[in-house]
Parts: sequence; structure tokens; C-alpha cells
Amino acid sequence: MLREIPVNNRQRLSDLIGDNTELGYYRINKIIKSKSVKINGVRVGTDVEVNEGDTVYVYLPDREKDSIEVVYRDDNILVVNKNAGIEVQGTGSLTEQINNILTDEVAVPVHRLDRNTMGLVVFALNKVAEKELLASFKDRDIDKTYNCIVVGTPSKPNATLKAFLFKDAKKSLVYISDEQKKGYLPIETRYSLVKKLGELSLLEVKPVTGRTHQIRAQLAYIKLPILGDGKYGINKINRKYRVKTQLLCCTKVTFHFQQGTLKYLDGKSVVLNIDLTQYYKK
Repeated sequence: MLREIPVNNRQRLSDLIGDNTELGYYRINKIIKSKSVKINGVRVGTDVEVNEGDTVYVYLPDREKDSIEVVYRDDNILVVNKNAGIEVQGTGSLTEQINNILTDEVAVPVHRLDRNTMGLVVFALNKVAEKELLASFKDRDIDKTYNCIVVGTPSKPNATLKAFLFKDAKKSLVYISDEQKKGYLPIETRYSLVKKLGELSLLEVKPVTGRTHQIRAQLAYIKLPILGDGKYGINKINRKYRVKTQLLCCTKVTFHFQQGTLKYLDGKSVVLNIDLTQYYKK
């Protein structure tokens, strides 16, 4: 898709594209470096300054045609890396994209990630695998590990957070409390500090319970909001680092099967190696 963007004041090319699209810093710079941008008809490949009166043309690839990154596959399961900005299910979803590519199987997701959360999503490729995977996720027998960039530095390098969460479905928000109240459910999240990044930190996070927005809301509750989070984060800081979606990524899935067709996966971990610092402006 070709987008024409008029320039009304002098600014960086990346800022102009960011102000006129929903793209984040990482994707904008990837587009610029791939020379998919023209200024007054001249193709550029660096983040130059544009001036009032210039006309910028940007070629924005159709996300539905983006290649699917397969991290693991066998006869029963498929594990792929989901980009931010796409739903797991529904029209134009990751599931739809995958099934447009597959020829002999139908992929069925057995868990979900938020639209703007990146990382590993597991799909079943047959009915037997679907049944066993759904049961395993329901019983919390499959461990998921996340990496995230947060604003601030935790007071403890390792901790287990326990609290209570209330889901407001109408507002699509959740609320955290230290005390149990009517409608609030217990939540538990473990984190470890991986690296300090100035005013930011890289954390490894393992949810023990699996409530809606649990990681995002619970970290925000202890004053460690995820960078880029528009609901629970700090918009001023998000704008500073040019991040429009939360830098939260499911980086490891570990299977536990004592019996059944998928017993061969018992103890197996599927790992996604990703550098989250590439997604924000340093």
C-alpha cells in the first residue's frame, strides 16, 4: 500500500511517518532502511530531515502478506512468532494467515496473546493434539516465559508478586488490589531482572496464574509499567522512546505431558531469541 504524506514542518523522516501511521519505531526504521520511502520522488534509505512543502511517499507492506516465522513444527503442533498488532483469531488474524498457507492441515490456536503482545503462539494440527494441548493449558501444565522492557528498576532483582485482579469487561481494563474484594481473583507473577537499561529495565517474567492483562497490570501496579503500554503505561515515556505497543514478548514455552500422544514433548522448551531493545529509540 502506497501512502502519501505531506510535510508541514521541518522534522525527522521517522517522526513524520510515526505521526501519520500506527507503526512503531522499529518497523518505521526497517521500512526506511529497506528504501521503501521516497522524498519528492527520490528514494532514500536513511532517517533524514524533511522540510515544509516536501512530499513523502511510503510503501507500507500488507501485514497479511508478511511471512509467518515458524519457530517449531512437527506432525502435531506448530509454534510461530506472532507480531504485535495482530489478533490470534478472527478476520485477518494470525490463524487465518497460517491456514491460508497450510495445505494439508488446519491450525487451531490453543491459547492466545493480547493483540499488541509479541511472541510464541502454539497451534494444534489435529484433533488429538488440540484436545491434549487445551487440557494442558487449562491445567497450567504448560509454562510460558515472557521478556519485557519496563520503565524503572525493580527494588528486588527477583520477586514473586501476589495480589488480586478484577476484570472490567466493558472498559477492557483490569484493576489490581493487595486485598481480596468482591469479584477480584488471586494472581501470582514471578519476575527476574535481566539487565538495567538506564531508566529502563529488561525483565524475565513467569505468570503463575493466567488472568487477562495480568503481567501488564501487575507490573504497572508496582510502578514498573511496560514500555509502550497504552493502557497501563506512561504515555509521556512511551512517546519519548517512540513505542506504540507494549514491549512484552512470550519467549519460551515448556511442555509437560506425562502420557498421551504428545508425551514425546514432555520437558521440551521452544525458545524465541529476540532483542527487545531494537523496538525503541535509544
